[in-house]
Amino acid sequence: MSFSFYRLINKEIHIDRNMLLRLKSGNQDAFEFIFNKYYNSIYTFVLNTLYDKLFAEDIAQSVFVILWEQRHTINEEKNIANFLYTIAKNSVYRQTERLLLKLKYEEHEKESPITRIDIEEDVNSRFLEDILSELIEKLPPARKEIFILSRKKHFTNREIAQQLSISEKTVETQLRRSLIFLKEKMQYYLTLFLL
Repeated sequence: MSFSFYRLINKEIHIDRNMLLRLKSGNQDAFEFIFNKYYNSIYTFVLNTLYDKLFAEDIAQSVFVILWEQRHTINEEKNIANFLYTIAKNSVYRQTERLLLKLKYEEHEKESPITRIDIEEDVNSRFLEDILSELIEKLPPARKEIFILSRKKHFTNREIAQQLSISEKTVETQLRRSLIFLKEKMQYYLTLFLL
């Protein structure tokens, strides 16, 4: 564990049980309080691990997105700093794996330049597929089910409507919302490949 994490845990901030219960119930003030108290520590921890401000900022923000999305599962009896650190540590680990994979392929690219484009396309494709799968999992359950039936199982809108006992218009609306969400989130990752 890094020095930054110990500072995060030992900070003289007391997030009491009531604050966590308020967060659990969706109270945005409680979320903002926790965000304001821990964001800089999480950011510093990630920055000291990855030495990249952009990654540190993205990961620190994603930690709090995950906190908000998983607020219902928080154990109000436990230390919230441990929960936040675990999310940050896992995110850093995944980012490091991605960077190592990219470096591995770049080294391979130097050894065999003929297949460089194929390898790069394959890595990019797999990376984007992984990101897309993660984003699909973040869709609300009903929307996710409609999206999977449409895009992965190739059902028509009519077949989806019949199977789920909803209108075709509802299917269209949910698919449109899914695509808007996915396009918005994927845009960031697509720009990484264009750099």
